[in-house]
Amino acid sequence: MKTRCFLLLFASTALLFACKTTRVINSTDLTITGNYCAPAAAFTNNQDTIPLKNTDSLIKANPDLPVHEVLMANATGTLFLIRRMKEISGDTTLEGMMRRSELRSKIQHRLLLATMEIAGIAAELDCEGEKADQLAKYLDNFNSKRNTRLTVASIITGALTTIATVAIKEDGPQNAVAIGGGLLSAGLGALTINAAGKKIRFAHFRNVLSDIWYLPDTSAIYPPFTWYVLNEKHFSNSGQISLAANVKKRWERFDLEGSVSTSDKQLFFGDGGVYKADDLHTRAAMVNELQSTIRSVNQDLQRLLHYLVSIE
Repeated sequence: MKTRCFLLLFASTALLFACKTTRVINSTDLTITGNYCAPAAAFTNNQDTIPLKNTDSLIKANPDLPVHEVLMANATGTLFLIRRMKEISGDTTLEGMMRRSELRSKIQHRLLLATMEIAGIAAELDCEGEKADQLAKYLDNFNSKRNTRLTVASIITGALTTIATVAIKEDGPQNAVAIGGGLLSAGLGALTINAAGKKIRFAHFRNVLSDIWYLPDTSAIYPPFTWYVLNEKHFSNSGQISLAANVKKRWERFDLEGSVSTSDKQLFFGDGGVYKADDLHTRAAMVNELQSTIRSVNQDLQRLLHYLVSIE
């Protein structure tokens, strides 16, 4: 009987190790690479459409134009064209009408490019968010199954321990089995409460979050139009802090919950590393928040279009 009890305990121990999963998965093993969301070709920028950064000088030089429209026209490379259109708005001759039509066409072309740029960046961010969320769900499902196995093993261990203690009449072996079984059952239960679960190695060398966190003067990820709008404080509702800085503050407060360690900076804003499921959910949330902010720039473009209609 004593031998049988030890066999039962050994079986429980085997279940414990069978449920233990500490191997780190590589995202490449799941055919999910770090680059498929990136544009197939790099953005090419026309020097005529790169925004000027001397915001105060632009506002002073255009006192007859609304501040918001001056800055959005500067962002889209249409400020000079709008000024020319405004200057000839009263010309009713055929030549004047043709000139306005030509200017209108150029302005609409550049605004279309800006709209498509926003759509392209939003699509990349949407892809990045879905990628992180997909990996997070994969780990969630895996870890959920793991916890189920641990729970079943804990129940079986508890039941077998109870049976063994009833069957054994001698106090010494009975106490040993009871203590051993109790410890195994408690250990299995503790693993279901605080289980690290599987992790995944996820690299993102083109990190869409990095420039928003570090706020460099120029961005290697975002084209000049988008980067200018994200960093010009006049485009925010308060006018005191830029859209990019505001996104970063929300990340710090709601997603990262305060201070950010060096390892977390490398994980979220560097080239990647080993992610837990919760980390991937956090990354997906940050990407989605950034995507929403960039999509909102369409409202600023719409406002500029309304102004153009008013001066025709």
